Amino acid sequence: MNQDAKSHDSDAGSGDPRRGFFAQVASIVVGGFVGLVPLVSGLVVFFDPLGRRRSQGGKPLRVASLDAVPADGLPHRFPVIDTRWDKWSKYPPQPIGAVYLRRQSEDEPPQAVSAVCPHLGCAVDFKADQALYQCPCHNSSWTPDAVRVRPESCPSPRDLDELEVEIRNDNEVWVRYQRFRSGIAKKIPE
Repeated sequence: MNQDAKSHDSDAGSGDPRRGFFAQVASIVVGGFVGLVPLVSGLVVFFDPLGRRRSQGGKPLRVASLDAVPADGLPHRFPVIDTRWDKWSKYPPQPIGAVYLRRQSEDEPPQAVSAVCPHLGCAVDFKADQALYQCPCHNSSWTPDAVRVRPESCPSPRDLDELEVEIRNDNEVWVRYQRFRSGIAKKIPE
């Protein structure tokens, strides 16, 4: 074999140590990136249910029978019950909120308002002796038709949130239950 060929072969075998180092670093970086992408994607999918709200709001839910809502012009509180689920579990039906239903006459469908205060999200009570809704957190008041009393000094930025009502099967009251952002004057769904 020729002397030049032997020296060329020995140079190729020894190699430059810097080239080997850069090749190792590049393969670690590329390998880390390739392994990191599926790991992050898997964690996002796994933890997705933790960021979900506790109900799938905005859908009609059966609240009461029409016979259970007296036509006396006063609001009556009813729980809103729904089945909750996420990617991991399905939960049995349970209360997710409450609404007030009020009927003026037997011929009219009831008016539904949320039992959540638009100011801080506290549960609103109806005081029958005063014929007013009241918030125990900051003393806002509303009339039986859900309008603020003294709006200029009321801490609540808006009237109580009215909800859509449907009468199904001639005797079932269904309410499109949803929550709205609190603390702002505009009624924006959460």
